[in-house]
Amino acid sequence: MALADIIKRTCKKLGENNKPTYVVMAIATVKGICRPTFTMMDKTENPETKKYTALREGLTEVIAIPAYWASGELAGALAKKAFSKDKALAGRAEKNLMFIGVCAAALFIIPGLCSVAIKPIMDAMGLKAPDDKKHPKQPEQKPEMAYIPASVNHVSYKNVFPQMRSFTSRPQTGLRVGGL
Repeated sequence: MALADIIKRTCKKLGENNKPTYVVMAIATVKGICRPTFTMMDKTENPETKKYTALREGLTEVIAIPAYWASGELAGALAKKAFSKDKALAGRAEKNLMFIGVCAAALFIIPGLCSVAIKPIMDAMGLKAPDDKKHPKQPEQKPEMAYIPASVNHVSYKNVFPQMRSFTSRPQTGLRVGGL
């Protein structure tokens, strides 16, 4: 048996049995492993901040995996029940509603669960968000506006905005409408 046949059969099997829930759960699992690992590998960050951030990212994915599974399977079960009379349509509807279920989990369910659960879990573990003494927050500054004195005539914008020297909002020749 050639390697090409093994790859072909594997791809065919995955294509036949692929559910959106499984794909999203696989992605969440990889994120749950890799993101905390990469956070802990950051040599420039404060160790307390790294520990807090890595644990928070890991907890987010621990919450996400069952939420994805439950919402996808629940949506798929609803599709099976709603389209039980038409078997051809039921299979497609199941996959489509599973996809919608995992999207709803990502948009609404997981952020809601994380906002309710992560802070109490972190507090129970005795971890608080560390103060970032290394990078204090700068006060927000408003962008400075260019000062244009009242005595300046209408073409002085070229001095204030030099990049607009070639800009014109009206035709250079022909009929001018509206007194412009």
